[in-house]
Amino acid sequence: MKRMEVTEKTSLKELVALAEQESEVVLTEHHKPVAKVLPISRSTDAQPGVPQPRKLGLHPGAWVVRDDFDEPLPDEFWLGQQ
Repeated sequence: MKRMEVTEKTSLKELVALAEQESEVVLTEHHKPVAKVLPISRSTDAQPGVPQPRKLGLHPGAWVVRDDFDEPLPDEFWLGQQ
């Protein structure tokens, strides 16, 4: 992480380059943090603003659907007696 005082000479290009090198740049005014610049990961699949498709099978066996999943719930459940 790099801290950088914001001045009139600070350029956006410089901030982007620093963020890519340092992974995080904290901008300060009068030595107090005011903003953070973070790089976006540059994976070949990711595009900013475009949602990625979900990947199936990430947690096989994490949950099980019971055989009676679609059966009506008993009256006791709805009456709060269960």
